[in-house]
Amino acid sequence: MPKVEKDETVADIKVMAENIFFPNGCSKKKKRLSNYSTHMESSQIHINVSNTVDELYNKSKLKMLRLYLCTKMKTGQQPPVGVEDDHTTSQPSEVDLTDQNQAVEYLLVENRNSESTYHHFINDGASTSGNLELDETLPWDGLLTLGEGEDSHAVIFVGEGRLDVTEDEPNLETAIPEKEDDAPSETVDQSLSPPVLAGEADVSAQALSEPQSSPVTLIVRRGHCLTDMINAFKDPKIVASEVCIKMRLPNGELEQGEGSGVLRDCLTEFWMDFYDSCTLGVEVKVPFIRHDFQQEEWQAVARVFVVGWKQAGYFPVKLAVPFLEEVLCDSTTSSFKDSLLLYVSHEERSILEKALEDFNSVDTDELLDVLDAHECKQVPTEDTLLPVLSQIGHKVIIQAPMYVIKCWRPVLVSVASLLPPEGLHHFIAQKKPTAKTVKALLKFPEEMTAAQSTVSRYLKRYIGEIDCKNLQLFLRFCTGSDVLDKAILIVFIETTNFLRRPQSHTCGCVLKLPIGYYSYPDFRSEFNNILTSSMWVMDVV
Repeated sequence: MPKVEKDETVADIKVMAENIFFPNGCSKKKKRLSNYSTHMESSQIHINVSNTVDELYNKSKLKMLRLYLCTKMKTGQQPPVGVEDDHTTSQPSEVDLTDQNQAVEYLLVENRNSESTYHHFINDGASTSGNLELDETLPWDGLLTLGEGEDSHAVIFVGEGRLDVTEDEPNLETAIPEKEDDAPSETVDQSLSPPVLAGEADVSAQALSEPQSSPVTLIVRRGHCLTDMINAFKDPKIVASEVCIKMRLPNGELEQGEGSGVLRDCLTEFWMDFYDSCTLGVEVKVPFIRHDFQQEEWQAVARVFVVGWKQAGYFPVKLAVPFLEEVLCDSTTSSFKDSLLLYVSHEERSILEKALEDFNSVDTDELLDVLDAHECKQVPTEDTLLPVLSQIGHKVIIQAPMYVIKCWRPVLVSVASLLPPEGLHHFIAQKKPTAKTVKALLKFPEEMTAAQSTVSRYLKRYIGEIDCKNLQLFLRFCTGSDVLDKAILIVFIETTNFLRRPQSHTCGCVLKLPIGYYSYPDFRSEFNNILTSSMWVMDVV
């Protein structure tokens, strides 16, 4: 591993970096150093070429100093014959939202004006002196300001007098598997410019109709989907890109699965985390104001909404219908009273429903306690209870999250054009799974043996017995999504008793069922164990 003495200057490090990334004057991608002008920069402090490493550390007071080798194409330079043109090649890249230190920073790699921008990442302690392989990519913090026309740069991490390097054009993720659904390779084209938080309706409105830019591959951590996705979707331009997802396991390894099923599964996990962390309500959810969620974060959530609907047909059906109507249509037609009854707890709902049916039969203290919990300012009577409940519903569903509504409206304008307000309630009802609708999605082989017919009856019986929560888990296991969307193809397989378990391929929405079950309780027990598992690993490509 190359060493840097403390008395080495920035100019010396620049020469060393040029030799590393352009050995013999030419990079591994056949880019000649003679075609570029180079200079050193730092995102942390101002540097001069005469500064030594010791001076930089004394000046910055940092434990890890980062220097950047910035390269700029010289004007009028033409690549020699047989040498690849730097500006004609589309370089695939990824947005890795993961980090060993649980940081929420993320890496964006962009192509500006059709000129590829290459980032060379040097990782502290992850490189080897032989093949110079990149083991883990540290995130760029976005502080470096590039001048106009700067095409490529290399990031150099200098720590405690040591220079760690990677190969010239590092592969950000090694051993990327092929996709299950034979989709084309994912590349990235994402802007490094600051996000435009207001007035972005023109970007969102045209996102569903305009040709998409280069695909964006996001690497998301299992268990941190909400924060990782919000960080990635702070860029308004991402709604015009095709988004591909890769999931990173808690042990740091990438899941092998890729494709549309992984995207649906990531969206499902995102909205489940969003419901738990950012909403109030029981059967319907309403966002609540958080001090750590400002306009940038709320609009990032709305962009996840747009991309999920555009690419995967995913719709967050648990959000209260009046809230969605106000966001999408700037008006409401649904009943606030009905939504409030779904918003409150089951115990509160039973008291309110009893009061609506027979006001005199309900315990007055219990009724007042329920209304007081929602800051009701008057004592209701039999005649005023219904309008009071409607007013409370309007307060908790519309007034309380109005800031969120205003943040979402300009982003969701493209979705609003496809969902008329009079059909929104019916559309959401069609997306919510029931035992009957899930059974209708099952596609069995036209001809089945006696053993296969038995297992098919077990499956239908199991779907009819499980509750709504497990029904959503069943859909997610089979399709990646917890809402009704695609038909589920049933395939029967033969396995040993030791390997017997249901399997699924979410990209193709295929459910593989072993036929070696001796009884329905055996079938139910194995499926329950799968659905109650805390994590499913996408390991089929």
